[in-house]
Formats: sequence, structure tokens, C-alpha cells
Amino acid sequence: MKRADYLIEIGLEELPPKPMPGLISAFAENVKSELEKAQLAFASVESFATPRRLALRVQDLAGEQPVQAIEKRGPSVSAAFDEHGEPTKAAAGFARSCGVDDVAALDRIQTDKGEWLVYRDEKPGESLGALLPGILERALDAVPVERAMRWGAVQKAFVRPVHWIVSLYGDEVMPVSLYGATAGRESQGHRFMSNGVVSINAPGDYEAALESAHVIASFEKRRSIIAAQLEQMAGEQGAEIVIDPALLDEVTALVEWPVTLCGKFDESFLRVPEEALVSAMKSHQRYFHMVDAEGRLLPRFVTIANIESADPEVVVAGNERVITPRLTDAAFFYEQDRKTSLEAKTERLKQVVFQSKLGTYHDKATRIAALCAEVETLLGTETGAPRAGLLCKADLVTDMVDEFPDLQGIMGDYYARHDGEPEAVCTAIGEHYRPTQSGGDIPGSLAGQIVAIADKLDTLTGLFGIGQPPTGSRDPFALRRQSLGVLRILMEAELDLDLFDLLERACKLHGADFDAAGLKDYMIERLAVYYQDRGIQGDTFDAAMGSEFEGLVLPTFDRRVRAIQAFRSRPEASSLAAANKRIANLLSKVEGETPSAVDPSMFAHDAEQALFDAVNEKARTLETIEGFEQKLGALSTLQTVVDRYFDDVLVMDNDDAVRNNRLATLASMRQLFLQIADVSMLQL
Repeated sequence: MKRADYLIEIGLEELPPKPMPGLISAFAENVKSELEKAQLAFASVESFATPRRLALRVQDLAGEQPVQAIEKRGPSVSAAFDEHGEPTKAAAGFARSCGVDDVAALDRIQTDKGEWLVYRDEKPGESLGALLPGILERALDAVPVERAMRWGAVQKAFVRPVHWIVSLYGDEVMPVSLYGATAGRESQGHRFMSNGVVSINAPGDYEAALESAHVIASFEKRRSIIAAQLEQMAGEQGAEIVIDPALLDEVTALVEWPVTLCGKFDESFLRVPEEALVSAMKSHQRYFHMVDAEGRLLPRFVTIANIESADPEVVVAGNERVITPRLTDAAFFYEQDRKTSLEAKTERLKQVVFQSKLGTYHDKATRIAALCAEVETLLGTETGAPRAGLLCKADLVTDMVDEFPDLQGIMGDYYARHDGEPEAVCTAIGEHYRPTQSGGDIPGSLAGQIVAIADKLDTLTGLFGIGQPPTGSRDPFALRRQSLGVLRILMEAELDLDLFDLLERACKLHGADFDAAGLKDYMIERLAVYYQDRGIQGDTFDAAMGSEFEGLVLPTFDRRVRAIQAFRSRPEASSLAAANKRIANLLSKVEGETPSAVDPSMFAHDAEQALFDAVNEKARTLETIEGFEQKLGALSTLQTVVDRYFDDVLVMDNDDAVRNNRLATLASMRQLFLQIADVSMLQL
């Protein structure tokens, strides 16, 4: 069977940069899946992507399917022949459908349900050429495209119009037509730095052929080249270039032949907050910014050009001319915004709707401030959080945040300082959106933590209260992230606050008809996911949730979870978990209330007295021990006496009084464990 490398390149008009990594990754995975379904063997799939192309190279691809075994089951033998052994109509019809003239030529198969007629045959596998058009079409159709385009007479939509296709199997063109383009071996080089057409002789020549035409086909290679050029530029400039990975990906997707250039802007712009200048450079121009050894912004930037100019100073000058009006706008917005205070701006929030059923951002800020005040009372402290909560959304109506939405909170901090607000208030305003991403920093100040919790809980209780929880496909208010943010802040900041109580308080601020029940369940689900992501088994979490505690104080709960996780590794854990499971099953059979009073005079076995004494001794011991892990360690020593009890004692005695006395003994032991964990939930 022939095997060779296969290359497919889809040449397009310039692709949008941000979706590019996802597009090529999906294309590669879809092709792999389709090849596997078609039983076409291959070694690996390499991907390539530039602004003008998506390409794959399949290593060592089989030229045809293996021989296909055919097996069709027909009627049962009992239904295939009459009492004289002659074929029935069912058997004859099945034979004809298989192209067989004589029923006797069919095979038989024995199963546990009887004997059946079966048709077996083999047919040659289809060729790669016959299968490939369908494979590619299905793979491309399944690529997620947010805004697909149609062009000319082409009926199928795609991310951008397709201009050429390269399809090579070995050194031969493999015929394919997609999106109105017919495959050949001719690709296109750099739009400005090549003569245009590039002929590809074989898949293995792909990268070298394009590189000779000033195209670096590999996304990863271009990214590495840009990162190396930035490092070299930083050394030349005696500064640090701040590399945002997302920006690095974006500029990699914008160029085919990266060239790093350094420009500058007027130092007078440094009076504007650094974050605003950086946002203007990144979001509008895709520039990397520079800082000095102390981390202060320098009036310089780095741009990644897509051309190796004979006169790079001209390119630099053009970029400097472009950035100046952007920074001028930022400076103007900053001056204008400071003409009125944040407190005055809160009135304008009355005109900005947060959610149609939940009111305006002014309503939201009022609720946040009220919840902050309640949290401060619970903690027995004054941090300035209520004032910060009232002002935290005011920067949403500023010109700066309107132009640069990523600066919300940050500009509020700057404007609050300009207004003379207390340091704690300013810091809390700047921190209250944290964490802004998975694994991001939580607020560093107590006031910031309180405002962040209040803001997120207001959103969560509000959306759940009006029946708009997140779904599998929609989460416009980022409730998953906000719920995880609340959990992380409470846990990592070690705030002794009852999450369930906070949910109830936040609901009441929305109105009497808001109910926290559904949100409580959702928060528990998110908490389970939080621990799962950190390698904590689900049954460990279940054991912690099954313990008896009032409310959900997360720092305490976290210590409980960690203790149970450590308990799992103890040699006694499996036996004690099984014993607790057995006890739980026995107690579940009791009608009415579980017996609680134990009468030692009714003991008939030494094992009963031993367990009773051990349980009472452990109860006294637990009162003197603080940590959950230490408490579980103390209870672990019950293993021997518990095992002996179940070996020697029949719990479900025929005598009701004896049975209830024994159940009461077991219930008292189980109650000791439930103070820390329901270890019966552990699957050990």
C-alpha cells in the first residue's frame, strides 16, 4: 500500500488575527478525526497558519483504506427455513439483498440468542483520492467561525474568501475543489516582498519554499522569532519590553515576515496614567511598551512590521505619527474626566442600565455599598468599603473608560485619588474587579476584598433571582468567573464569613421575592469544580460537605477538605470508611428517630463495652484538639475496636431493645466522625 506525506493549504484573504490559533487547531483536529473515521492510517498532523493561509501536513498518509470486511446478519435459522428445510421468503429476500442467489451460500453465526444467517464478504478499500474531498469538506465545515462570509457565486460560507488551494500527495497534485477554488501546487509568497507565485514540489518542501518567498509558515516559529527579536531589542535599548502573551499571539497572526522596530512618543504624555497609554498602544496599534529598571513606563514602543523595508526609519516615523493622536485622545479624556468628581459622576449612573430587571448601575452601586456595610459589621471592622462600593462603578461613565473599557476600576482608582478620597477607598475601587481571569490575583486590601465580594454577589443573586443563571452556551455576565472569584477571595483571604449568610443578605437587598436556594446549589457545584481542578477527589469533597456544620465558612471548610485528603492516605482509612458506610446503612433502616441513649448494662459482648469506652474517650479527646487533621488522626485509632465489634456483635438483634441499644452505640461513634467528615462517602 502506498504511503506518502500530504499537504493541504487554503489560501485566503487576510484572516482576523485573534481567532487564528483556534481556527488552525480545530482544522487539524477535525482532519485527524475524519482520517481516523475513514480508516486512513497516518503518523502525525502538522499545522501552519499565516494571515493569508491555513495549512496542514499529514505525515505518512495511507493512499487507500484497508480491505473492508462486510458482515450482515439476516433472519434466525429457525425463521429462515420451514419444517421441510426449505428457505422461507425471509431467507430468500435476505440473500437477494446481499446479491446471493443460493441461501445455502450464506454463513451461519451462533449467539447466546440462537443461530442466525449471516452474509460475509470483503471489498477493496476506497482510495485517498475518492475520500479526500469529503474529508476536507467535513473538517472545514466543522471549524468554528464566528462570522462567516460568502463571496461571488460560492454558496458555502467560510471565515474569508478563498483564492487558492495547494493539495499534494507526495509529489503529485491530489484533485480537490473547495469554496470555488481548484487545487494545484502553486501557493503565494509575501504580498509585497515576493514575486507572488510559489511552486511547491512536495509536502516536505513547503516551509523552505515559502521562506524563500519571505513567508514563515509556522505560527510557532514566527512567535519564537518575534520573542527573540524583542529580547534583542530590549538589550539594544537598555530597557525591558513587557511581553503580553495575548498580544504576542495577535501580532504573530498579523505578519508573515516579522521585523521588529522601535519608535518613541513625546515624554509629555507620561503625565497620563501609564495604564491608559499602554492600553492605547496595545489595543489600537498592537505595540509593545517599554519600562525602565524600576518598572516605570518609557516614552518608547516596539512595533512588529510585516515588511523588511529598505528605509526602516520611514516605517518608524509613520508609526510615531499614528500613535500621537491616540495618546493625545487619552490625555484629553484624562483632563476632561477630572473636571468632575467620582461622587458627581454617580448621578450619571442613573442613566446607565445594568440589567433591565435589576435596575441601573446607580442601583447596583447602592446595593454594593449596603452589602459592604453589612460585611464590615460581620467582621467587626471599618475599612472604607461602603464608600468604595458607592463609587466603584462611577468610572463607567468617564470618557477614558468609554474609549478603553479594559481600564474600568483602574481609572476609578486614579480619579478617586484626584478627588482626595482615602487611600483604602481608592485602592478598593481599583481592585474590586479582581480576579479578572482564571488564576488571576485577588484584591490585596481588605476593603478591596469586601467590595469585590459584594459586587460579585450582587450580580450573582440578581441574575439567579430573575431566572437567568448561566447555561452551557451563554454566560454574558461571566457568572462562572464571578462565582469562582467569590470563593477564592473568601478562601485565600481567610475571611471568616458564612457564604450562605452572605447570599441571603445579598438577596434581601434585591427584594423579598429573591431566593438564594438555587444559587447556593450552584456555588457548591462551583466549589466542587474548584477542588477538582486542584487535584482533590470528588468523594473527598462529598465527605466534607456531608459533615455536620452550620453555614459555609470557606477557610474552615478548606481546612476540613485538606484534612480529609490527608486522612485518605492513612492505612486505617479504608476500614473506617467501610465501617461508617455500614453504620450509615444500618441507621437508614431505622424507622423514626435514631436511638440515642446507650445502656451499658445491656451489653452482651466485651466488644460492645470496648467500643462504648473508646467512643466516650475519643469524644473527650476531640474537645481538646483543634485541627481537623489531628481530630481525624485521633479517630483513626478506632479501627481495631470497630473491626472487632462487627466481628463479634450482631447489631440487628431480634430483641428490639438490644438492637436499639447497639444502634445507639454505633450512632454515637458515627456522630464523632460527622463533626469532621462523612467518611462513609469515601471510595477507598
